[in-house]
Amino acid sequence: MGSGFGLARGPLLNAFLFQVFNTSSFYLIMGLPMMLYFKKLGASATVLGVVAALGALMNIFQIPAARFVERIGYRTFVLRGWASRSLMIGGVALVVGLPLPVDGATRQILVLFLLFLFNIARGISLSGYLPWISAIVPESVRGRFLTIDQAASQSALLLTVALSAGYLQMVDSPTAFGALFAASLVLAGLSLVYLKKIPDAPVSPAAREGGEEVPWKAMMQHRPFLKLVIFHSIMMLALSGGGLIFIPFARDQLGCSDSKFMILHLIWGSVFVLTSLATGKMLDRVGSRPVLGLSAFIFGIHWLGWGAVAAHLLPFQWGPILFQQATAGIGLALYNSAHMRLLMATVPAMGRSHFFALFSVAASLVAGLAPLGWGLLTDALQAVKFGTVFEVNRFVILYGTITLILIPAMMALRKIQEERASTTEELLRELVLESPWRSITRWWNRRPFA
Repeated sequence: MGSGFGLARGPLLNAFLFQVFNTSSFYLIMGLPMMLYFKKLGASATVLGVVAALGALMNIFQIPAARFVERIGYRTFVLRGWASRSLMIGGVALVVGLPLPVDGATRQILVLFLLFLFNIARGISLSGYLPWISAIVPESVRGRFLTIDQAASQSALLLTVALSAGYLQMVDSPTAFGALFAASLVLAGLSLVYLKKIPDAPVSPAAREGGEEVPWKAMMQHRPFLKLVIFHSIMMLALSGGGLIFIPFARDQLGCSDSKFMILHLIWGSVFVLTSLATGKMLDRVGSRPVLGLSAFIFGIHWLGWGAVAAHLLPFQWGPILFQQATAGIGLALYNSAHMRLLMATVPAMGRSHFFALFSVAASLVAGLAPLGWGLLTDALQAVKFGTVFEVNRFVILYGTITLILIPAMMALRKIQEERASTTEELLRELVLESPWRSITRWWNRRPFA
């Protein structure tokens, strides 16, 4: 397991294949296609906020479910949850695709109810997945595993986005989205096949028997864990806002079509994959903390950039678009792998399932409630617009607010302790000076034409 690609040839290959199909399935049922479907039915930003919040809020079911994970077994527990949520995807496909004699508002309610059940099943089963993967992936290669895992799933996602964009360019009716949600069901079934093949993790007899009261308060007072929860919750407040308001921003102010949304996703997704493939070894070498600082800095540039576009200081042309999507892809790839690696290193082996559940629920409460607040705020500021050369409107205010949230996030990050981690300054020095010089030296020493 010396390299990231070596991991993909070992027993963890099934974990990568599971993520490939699972990520594509989840994107179709809970990502941009679902948002565009609700927007096609005339949903407001507040309703979009409800849809975006469901996945995060239903993670609260990880708390009661965590006590059953070791008793049932990691693989069995997760398999049951993933099978249950696949049934809900089939229900959504039927409601959306069939020519039923119901109006748009009724369809919205039915789909919201099925998505509610879908995310309950997902929240319960997630309480077993992260402890399972943490138990079977050695600490020395977790950074490489996470980055390769991200790259594999995002590559499949890019293909899904491209096919979805082509499909949405040919159709225009809301019922046509039923085919996309039916494809999500097929992909969910394929993910179950590979999920079953992932090696199970051994569970100690004491953990399997359970029976003892879980010390939730003591776990939350574990200082390294609490500091990470606070930092991640603040970041999720900003990230959920940035993800939600971009849809009404691009649709209402920039006039993006459904297919153009998909093209924008393809651009940042490609950068995401390349960043993940390039940073696995670096993450294991320098640690998670400086990478998190770098990702926050990049997110700040990204949100200020969209604020400048909203204020008409920058044009919505290919130059700024490519820059904006590049910063989104780099920032998200760095943040996802670094915060998950830091979590795996922070959580003690004893009570692993409960720690993961507590972390996910604490952060998801923010990630779930925040879109509701951002949606309400977006609708409330709809009438705000003044200025000529520099226009101040609701999106300028929102992107400025999101950027300011990074200040308390960086203060929280400084309090996090990590063994064998470089500083952000050392990371920047390596990226800007040392890494390019090593690449030049390596090329020169090969002297291919000598």
